[in-house]
Amino acid sequence: MSERFVAASGRKVVSRASAEELGKVAHIVVDVTQPQVASLVVGKGRKAVLIAWEDVSGFGPDAVMVTDESALVAPRDDRERAAADGKLEMVGKRALSDMGNDLGTISDIVFDPLTGTIEALVLGDREEPGTSLLGAGSFAVTVRAPAE
Repeated sequence: MSERFVAASGRKVVSRASAEELGKVAHIVVDVTQPQVASLVVGKGRKAVLIAWEDVSGFGPDAVMVTDESALVAPRDDRERAAADGKLEMVGKRALSDMGNDLGTISDIVFDPLTGTIEALVLGDREEPGTSLLGAGSFAVTVRAPAE
C-alpha cells in the first residue's frame, strides 16, 4: 500500500523505546540518485532534526515509529540544513523536463512506506513514474521528458 507525502506531513513520530511522541513530520527529503526517501525532517526552524530512512522502523497511517530518541539527529552540513529548512521539499516546486519544458507543479509524491522507494510524482491530474526523477534543487525538480 502506497503513501503520499502530503498525507504524511504532520504525522507524529513516536519512539518505540519510550512510547513518547518525538515530534511531527515536517518534510520528506528524497535521494534523487535512488530515487527514494532519504530522511524525514521533524520539527521546524532551528529546532528541526532529521531521521535517516534506515532509522524508521514503521511508517503507519497514524504514526512513524523509530527505535528511540537517538534516531533524531541535528543537521550536520549545508545540505542537511537546507533539508531541515524545507528548501529541498519537492512538493509545491516546478517540474521541468530534461528538455527544459515546464511540466507543472508537483502536487504530491507517492512512495512505498516499507522501502521508501519513490513510486510516482504527481503533477496535477497526471503521474510520472518515480524512475523519471533526475534532480531536485531549491528552485525546481527535473524529470525525464515524458514519452509522447
